Amino acid sequence: MDDIARPPVRLQAASSLPISSKQALSRVNKFLDDFQARSTPSKGSDTSITAQLQKLSKAIEQECIRQSK
Repeated sequence: MDDIARPPVRLQAASSLPISSKQALSRVNKFLDDFQARSTPSKGSDTSITAQLQKLSKAIEQECIRQSK
């Protein structure tokens, strides 16, 4: 059962810089590779996180293709 007394940690960005879709794709793919390397099936990793990151990567890739046309 979840501990109701402690709410989840909330992160808020202190600053941001715009980046291109190519840079975003590169960073997401790098993070996804690193995340998959750290998450092994023996640890009971949550595949929904990986699936969401893959969807994000594919969406950014499609945006890059649309922008290059």
